[in-house]
Amino acid sequence: MDTLGIHDDTAILSSESKSKINEEQRKTQFSKGVDIHDSLQSTTETTPENQIQKIPSEICNLKGIQKLNISSNQFIYFPIELCQLQSLEELNISQTNGRKLTRLPQELSNMTQLKGLDISNNAIREIPRSIGELRSLVSLNAYNNQINSLPPSFLSLNKLQQLNLSGNNLTALPTGIHNLSSLKDINFDDNPLLRPPMEICKGKQLYTIACYLQRADERDEKILEKIFKIVANNITEANFQFLCQKLNLVISETDMSTKSTVSLSERVQQALDRWKMDSNNLSSTALRDQLTRALTMIGAYEIMDKITALKLFTCALKF
Repeated sequence: MDTLGIHDDTAILSSESKSKINEEQRKTQFSKGVDIHDSLQSTTETTPENQIQKIPSEICNLKGIQKLNISSNQFIYFPIELCQLQSLEELNISQTNGRKLTRLPQELSNMTQLKGLDISNNAIREIPRSIGELRSLVSLNAYNNQINSLPPSFLSLNKLQQLNLSGNNLTALPTGIHNLSSLKDINFDDNPLLRPPMEICKGKQLYTIACYLQRADERDEKILEKIFKIVANNITEANFQFLCQKLNLVISETDMSTKSTVSLSERVQQALDRWKMDSNNLSSTALRDQLTRALTMIGAYEIMDKITALKLFTCALKF
């Protein structure tokens, strides 16, 4: 079956190869929700999944639909027509047996009444940046995908109670995850997590995860401050000029005028503090990585040796 046929206000699902659903079943079904997976599979004994590839635009006529199950089908892309169903509260597009989806549209945020979303068993690489607009979302099942990060707006899902992101490619969780204060049931199993490490997440306790991330942020901030001091106390004037170029740091006329009265280490410290302030959207870890790359590029190997020693020392500490 290639399409979902919408013929009238009660939205009959049609197929020449399948028997008609009687009128009473049809009315009951569409007043509450549509389960394309179960209803069609029950009339088909030889096929373990459906063959729907496209959703017709007429589906927007289903003004009162609340539940929709289109799992295990053959969609090439996420059916963007679904994003017009602003009354929809539950959507299941899990593809255990169907064709795997690789992305979700930004228009998903139009479904503002959505409370339950199941996108599990796909090949989705990222969550839409607009996911935070789903203010009513209570349950999100996104396990067995290829998701490698969570967008900042994810932390706006204040009503989210159940989250399953197991079996993905997450290496880090956002520090602000404690903002998801309604979250009770979480699962991050089978991810290559480094921050926090997997052993912290095994207990599936949001408080434990949030505390670890907060301490990790404080620790990273202190490490970055120490790295700034190492650079300020050891860099040469020539390398400082090269470093400013690599970090796109503009040396102002004021900086030049104070060159004879302010020591090199002070000028370097001030420049790095300004660079950090201008990059306030980056984490301490990202700033550290960017700075060490720049130092390597300008050949400041003695400074890099000192920073490496600091990293090895801090990695040996437990907190």
